[in-house]
Amino acid sequence: MRKNRDLIIDFEKLGTICIDEFQQAFIEDIAGVKEFYGVRFVTSPTLRIPVTNEYGDPLIVRGPSGGIITRLDTHHYHPACLDYKL
Repeated sequence: MRKNRDLIIDFEKLGTICIDEFQQAFIEDIAGVKEFYGVRFVTSPTLRIPVTNEYGDPLIVRGPSGGIITRLDTHHYHPACLDYKL
């Protein structure tokens, strides 16, 4: 049986904040994980964002064509080999 070794960064205590503040908190926490805990690699990370309005009421995210968006795949890609500088 495989034990779950995921590292969870909990932002729940931030409550309802604007996306720009969340972005800053996320960037700072990821930098801290790298600097303080020595994490250098991750495999298939997932970021779940509960989208709300300024009052915390859930919102539906719609794309330009009007369809509901529930999942975004990243447009950031990297080489499959480690022949690049980290």
